Amino acid sequence: MHIRPRRDDDLQHLVRVLRRTHDEDGYPAHWPDDPTVWLTPPGHLAAWTAWSSGSLVGHVGLAVPDSDAAPLVTRLLVHPDHRGHGTADALLATAEGSVESPLLRLDVTEESPGAWRLYERRGWRMTHRSPADWAKPDGSVPVLRWYEKRLR
Repeated sequence: MHIRPRRDDDLQHLVRVLRRTHDEDGYPAHWPDDPTVWLTPPGHLAAWTAWSSGSLVGHVGLAVPDSDAAPLVTRLLVHPDHRGHGTADALLATAEGSVESPLLRLDVTEESPGAWRLYERRGWRMTHRSPADWAKPDGSVPVLRWYEKRLR
């Protein structure tokens, strides 16, 4: 596996991975009108892609949507066929190692135990839970688990 900074020409490949993730896992909960815009959220700082055997298999981004807060890990996803091989772990390590901020944060839905277990294994600490500011297609509002990690 190889991780590198995301390039513009990665986006069409990444949209295919996102579509597969959405179809299998419901992430994101609603398919975006423009997936390339969704992959570059407000306050975007940087993003990385993971590649295996010439195929894009994962992605992670960093953003600062609120200038008064620590950077936020965003849009972490791994192609369903490539899970369980350390891709998400390697992407998180890349994001964690690339920022000057002493603190990172992220959120994940309560119903994603595989993801939040990974964060906890990597030393992330849950700070609180809160209802999401969005609803799933069935109208239910998921609970978010908020995490932070001190890097220095």
